[in-house]
Amino acid sequence: MKSDSEEPPSRQTAGVDTNEFFFPGIGTGGAGVSALLVHGLTGTPFEMRYLGERLAARGVRVRGVKLAGHAGMPEELGPVSYDNWYESVVNGLEELRQYGEPIVAVGLSMGAVLSARLAADQGESVAGLAMLAPAFFLTTSTSLALRGLRGVLGSLTESIYLLNPGSSDIHDAAARSFHPSCRLMPLSAPMKLLDLSAVVRPMLSRIMQPALVMHARRDHTCPMRKNVSYVMRHLGSVEKRAVELEESYHVITVDSEKERIVDEVTAFVERFRIAPQTRAVG
Repeated sequence: MKSDSEEPPSRQTAGVDTNEFFFPGIGTGGAGVSALLVHGLTGTPFEMRYLGERLAARGVRVRGVKLAGHAGMPEELGPVSYDNWYESVVNGLEELRQYGEPIVAVGLSMGAVLSARLAADQGESVAGLAMLAPAFFLTTSTSLALRGLRGVLGSLTESIYLLNPGSSDIHDAAARSFHPSCRLMPLSAPMKLLDLSAVVRPMLSRIMQPALVMHARRDHTCPMRKNVSYVMRHLGSVEKRAVELEESYHVITVDSEKERIVDEVTAFVERFRIAPQTRAVG
């Protein structure tokens, strides 16, 4: 742990774009369906960009949001709340609503938790929900450590930073080597994720939209069995499907089976496409 942030975060790697993005899709007369992509805690829009590009190549309108406090300096992440993160997601939804097309929310890790909250809150404004490696539960050891530190440190967690000497939880060595990582993280950030998850878990029963859940067996950050079992048991959706991955770790959108992610998510999103002439006007 460090009590300051003199060491800059390792964010920029040659050829890596960590900015938010918008792809209009390639269909004439409109895309017919939109996808809202949401990255995870301490992540950047980069971890959703490959999926977004592939969706756009299939004619899907895509908005990849940057969550408040992310993709910058560590000091920017400390002060923001999980409601600020959620506001970033709501703003992305509002941008897509102007096109009058069905919108599918697709979130990774914490982004999956935020997307679930969006689906529960916004009802029919969200046509479908894809949760990739959802972070409703961290490992038991991590959760216990965070709760213990909160009890001891109290408000000091806002000014204490964790040094991450390793790399992202990615199986593929090449992908891991250039994936932008957050070398310093405010201790309060994962604690806020615990709080967010506790708030959203009871909302799962209110989610009625068709849902896709994808998770890796070898995820070291968010245990697959605990997360998938809980989500599938509590989702209110009549149509829900879980897909287990064999090789990937946590950041499945850039890992060894990213093409499987693309195929499954694209097929799921395509279900909601409507013909241009049937879209609402205004």
